[in-house]
Formats: sequence, structure tokens, C-alpha cells
Amino acid sequence: MKSVLSALPTPNDPAANTTLFSWAAETEQGRLSVDNAPGAGGILVVRISGDIDVTTLPSFGSHLAEAIDERLPFVLDLSGVQFLCASALPILEVMSARAHRLAVPWAVTGNNALRRPLTAMNMAAAIPFCTNLEDAYRLVAAGMQQGGRSA
Repeated sequence: MKSVLSALPTPNDPAANTTLFSWAAETEQGRLSVDNAPGAGGILVVRISGDIDVTTLPSFGSHLAEAIDERLPFVLDLSGVQFLCASALPILEVMSARAHRLAVPWAVTGNNALRRPLTAMNMAAAIPFCTNLEDAYRLVAAGMQQGGRSA
């Protein structure tokens, strides 16, 4: 059985700009929303917004794992994340290594909630971070042209 992530529309599909999957959780401490939608060039966009904290961390990790398991090139858009706990960084690092092993091109983009901890922990070399969505698309597209490897 295929997951919703593998149900990408065809190039002439009128649903090309629609959300494939949307999920949200609200706990007493935080809120996390996940939207998966097709993007330009067959690149999946996984948009996560809200808070990535101890209450939403397991869901965050499972959505990243699912995106990588589909083996589709994707951009992880964390621009809508207001809070990112330090425990999310090792998850990103492990998922980045896994995506690299499986030759899944990907990149992440986000605001200062992500950029600052990545910079402070010297993780920029391990995680393909871009400052905007357009650069992330370009990085993933380049990885697709190089046989699937992301930078």
C-alpha cells in the first residue's frame, strides 16, 4: 500500500498545486502542523509549522522518516516553525545521513529558529540548509541531476 506521499500528480494534473497530505496536532504545550504538497520539478514540499518541542518531537521525526522512506526528492520547509528545541537537531542530522545513504536529494529552509542553532552547533555541513525556498529547490534539483545525492 502506497502512502499519500507517493501519490504525486502527473504534470498535466489540475490538482498539481494542491495539498497531498495535511496533519496537525495540538498539545497543552505546543502545536505542530505538517503539509505535504507537490512542488516544482517533481520535488515534494514538506511544510512544518508551529513548535518543535518535546511534545511534538516524535511526530516531527516520523514525518521526516516517512518523507525519506518515499525516496522522493523533497524540500523541508521549516519557515513556519516558531520554536525549535535542541533535541530536533540530532533528528535532522540522522535524517540527513539517512537521506544521503538512500540517495534522496533534499534540503531544508527555515527562519532564525532553525538557522541559529544549526550555526551554533556547526551542523551546516551535515544538513543541507538554504535561507529561502528557491535556493532549496535549486539545491534539490542539482542533487537530482547528480544521481540523487543532495549536497
